[in-house]
Amino acid sequence: MAEKAEAEKGWLFPVGDEVVSLGYEDMFMDMLSAHEKGGQPMETFYDGYVVNAIMDGAYRSMASKRWEPVELEIWRGTDAGTDQAFAPDYDAQYSLIKRELMPDGRTKLILKDKQTGDIVQRLA
Repeated sequence: MAEKAEAEKGWLFPVGDEVVSLGYEDMFMDMLSAHEKGGQPMETFYDGYVVNAIMDGAYRSMASKRWEPVELEIWRGTDAGTDQAFAPDYDAQYSLIKRELMPDGRTKLILKDKQTGDIVQRLA
């Protein structure tokens, strides 16, 4: 119920085991396991930074009533002036947007079609 702690109206539906139901247990296990092994958790501080930059853009958009850019002061790309920085080549048809390791060990690829701009996801 922490997510709705500041709500002034509306009905709250409590869950039996909030920690497990909302995924906190898995999140902490991943984080602590990564720490013990000297590695990185599935989601890093940089991932959180990107999410917050997107949220900041959304708040600016709500205030201005128009599309606002997402501003990343720390970008891990190559050349921010080109599409190449945001999506390096994956193959002849697609550019790679993101590669994620899934909990079951498979890899999820988020790809952008170079011709149409369509975004697709693939599990490898």
